[in-house]
Formats: sequence, C-alpha cells, structure tokens
Amino acid sequence: MHKLSLQYKVMFLTISMISILLLVVSVLVVRIIDHQVREDVGERAMIIGRIVAQTPKVQQAILSENPSEVLQPLTENWRLSSEAAFVIVANMDQVRLSYPDPSKIGTSLSNLYREPVLRGEEYIYVARGSLPSSIRANIPIYSESGDKQIGFVSVGYYLTNVYKEALEKFIPILYLFLVAIALSVLGSVMIARNIKKSIFGLEPHEIATIVREKQATLESIREGVIAVDQNGTIRLLNGEAASLLGINSEMACGHHIDTILPQNRLDVVINNDQAVYDEEQRVNDIIILSNSVPITVDGKVVGAVISFRDRTEINRLAEELTGVHRFVDVLRAQAHEFKNKLHTIVGLIQLHRYEEAVDFAIDSGLEKQEVVDWLSGRVKDPTICGLLIGKISHMRELGIKFNILPDTMMTKLPAKMNSGDIALIIGNFLQNAIEAVVSVENKRIVFGIVQLDDKLEIRVQNSGQQISTELAEEIYQRGFTTKKGNSGLGLALILDKLKLVAGEIFHRNLPKGGVEFIVWLPY
Repeated sequence: MHKLSLQYKVMFLTISMISILLLVVSVLVVRIIDHQVREDVGERAMIIGRIVAQTPKVQQAILSENPSEVLQPLTENWRLSSEAAFVIVANMDQVRLSYPDPSKIGTSLSNLYREPVLRGEEYIYVARGSLPSSIRANIPIYSESGDKQIGFVSVGYYLTNVYKEALEKFIPILYLFLVAIALSVLGSVMIARNIKKSIFGLEPHEIATIVREKQATLESIREGVIAVDQNGTIRLLNGEAASLLGINSEMACGHHIDTILPQNRLDVVINNDQAVYDEEQRVNDIIILSNSVPITVDGKVVGAVISFRDRTEINRLAEELTGVHRFVDVLRAQAHEFKNKLHTIVGLIQLHRYEEAVDFAIDSGLEKQEVVDWLSGRVKDPTICGLLIGKISHMRELGIKFNILPDTMMTKLPAKMNSGDIALIIGNFLQNAIEAVVSVENKRIVFGIVQLDDKLEIRVQNSGQQISTELAEEIYQRGFTTKKGNSGLGLALILDKLKLVAGEIFHRNLPKGGVEFIVWLPY
C-alpha cells in the first residue's frame, strides 16, 4: 500500500469504501426482503388454512367414518392450486387424515409445537418434522355448529422455495448494486486523476519534502517574510519576521495583517496587482524597509508576500557606502582645487614673485581651514558635517556660490531619526539644488539648519527656475522628475522619512527668483 501512487491509493480506498457500503446495504436489503417474503408466505398459508378449516365438506369429513377418502383429494387440489408444500388435516388426537405421502395417512404427526392450535388458536411458525423445514400456519377446525373443535389444518411452504422467491426479488437490486459499483470505479478514477492534477502530479512524500524545503528556506532567509491571502489574513511567517516584530509565529497565523503591520499597502498590492518596493514603516520601536509582491494564480491575485528588514542594518551599510562616496567626492574636489592652486603658485614662481606665491598658499589653506573649523563647531554630527564640507568643495568646483545661514546649529538629532536620515534629507535637497542652478547664470544656493524650541528646521534655497502651481503637488510623488536621466526619488524619499516621524515639508517661490524648501522635524 505504501508503494502505490496516490492515484491508485485514492482509487483503492474509494472503491473499497463504496463496495463495503454496498455490501452492508445488500445484507440489510436481503434481510428485509427475506422478512417480507416470510410474512407474505405465512399470511398466504394462513389464508389457505382458514379456507380449508371453514369448508363444510372438511368439517363433515372429519366426523365421518372414513375422513381420508374425502379429505385427501380435497387437500391435494388445494395444495396444487396454491403451490403450497403441503396441506395436512388432522384430528384432535394429532392423527393424519390427509398427507402428501398417502402411506402415512392414519399415523400420528411428528412431535412439534401444536399446543396453541389444540387450544383453538391459529399461529404461524417455522419447523421441521417428517417433512423439510417450512413455514407453517396451523388453524383450528370447528364443527359446523361451531361449538366444538374437531381438528386442525396445517398449511406449509418449504423454506427452500421461500429463499428462492426472496432471491428472485433481490436480483434486480443486485443488478443495481453492480451498476453502482461500476459507476464508483469510474468516478474514483476521475477523482483520483483530478486530485493528481490539482497537486501537479506530486506524490505525498514529494509534497512533504517540498514543504520541509520551503520551511527550511524561509527560516534561512535573514529577512522577515509574511504571506497573506486576498483578505489580508496571515497564512505563514518565518522566525525572522516573528523576531523583528516581537510576536509568536503560531499565534499570529490566522490574524489580519493590520494587527502587526498597520501601515501596509496591501490594498494597492492585492486590488491593483501591483508590487510595492522599499516601503518604510514604523513597527514598535524599529523602522523596517518592506517589499510587497502579489501572488497570482491563473491570472487572479490570491494573496501577497511581504519581505522586510530592520532599517538599522541597511542604514549602517548605506552609511558606510555613503561615507566612502562622500570621501571620494571630497578628495576629487580637493584634488581639482589643489591642482588649480598649484598651477597658480607655479605661475607666480616662474614670474619670480616668490612672496606673492607664499602668501597665496597660506591664505588658501587658512580659508579652507576656517570653513572646516566653523562647521565642525556648529554641526556636531561628523556625518552631516562631512557631507556639508564635501558639498562645499563640489559646489566650488562647479562655480556655485554656496552660503550657510549664520544661525546654523545642530547639536542633537530629532526623535526617532539618526544621522543617516538627516544626511539623506540634506544630501537630496542639496543635490536637487545643484541640478536646479547648474544651467542658470546666477548659480547660488543658501543652506541652513536651525534648532528651534520643538523642532529642527532645514532650509535650502536655490536660484533655479520656480515651481509652477501645476507641478507643486507632483514633485513629491515617487518617480516624478523634470530632468532627463533622474529617477525622481529624491523628494519622495524625503517625504517617506517625514511620514515616519510626523515631519512636514513645504516649498515656496522666492520673490527675486528661485525656490526655497523647508523641512520641520519634531524633537
């Protein structure tokens, strides 16, 4: 049985169950038919016996000197016409007055149960005397006046004939059962094939292996993974997801996804069959970065899979990469600036203006150091300070006039944000500003970061083109851009960060031209 394929197991079990059921039903039907036939035969024997007992010739013959002469031909006629096995008439001494075997007429009947009929009662019973087993009806015979019992009549049908009659009635039902078995075999074959097709032709042990492999794969992933159905009910989640969310994986299954990830966008994923990537949301005390992908079966969305990681680790890697890029930008800008200054000093030396060459080298170094010292005293976070120094060098290289507001100060970070978050906001603002002014004649950018009583304010002004009313709402949407080759993610990323900390962003066109962006981050 273990080596049989699933298809044959289903067929075997289905056919076996139906066969057993039909066998039980057949036994019950046979018993019912047998009981009914016995009742019918007994009732038939009782009716014949009553007719014989109430016939005047029989009553008169019993009291005559030679009763057998009259009773034997009469009872034989009744036996043949009723197809009974025997019709026996006896007197009160239980002496045969008529009998199927004429040689036994005048002899005593076998010692059977006849007390009721001798008391004047009629009854039906099954017995075997000198004749084979039969269903018998014993009926008392009274005199014509009815005041005295003078004998009794026994009418019987052999049980073999009863069984034969029951079998004849059961044969049509037997044919019906055989047809039912044939249909069950056909149906079981179709069901087995359908089941096999539904499970992609896999055997149970293969399915078990796939399930174990899937579970092992889920648990080996360092990202949290949650699968939900089309109603948002959690169907499975791995250990990493349970660990990140601080929940019990077994208890979470069957609950709605909103109970553990309230800020999900599964309505977009499931209803629009559209994946959502890199979505940030706050869960408990952590911020996660999630991807939601629809599950489609036969062209219909039946659920979704959400994968996510703690953003802290991602930020750590991003900050390392950002730091390297920032360091490269600073070195590149400084190398370019140093090369220009070096050419200037070489030119002054060739002109034999040695004192001016020395003064120029000293002044350039002092100017650079003053900017670094001023920023490091105002912006205590080294990541943000390094970002600003790099941008200063980069903008000087591009010929952009860059001013920092005198009240710039940042000694502490807003709530629920780290230096990488602030660097992302400032870096995107300054990069957008650089791209906005690079093509205009008056290249000017003003930056400020100010600590107010209840919030941190970031301001970036640029002298680029102003923003029209039609574009005012679209610029914050993911993917929107007015510059060829850009991804349109800068302002969208900033807006995503602000949603997590209840921050605000807005912009205004400056009276003298250009645009100012302002961000408020609550403490």
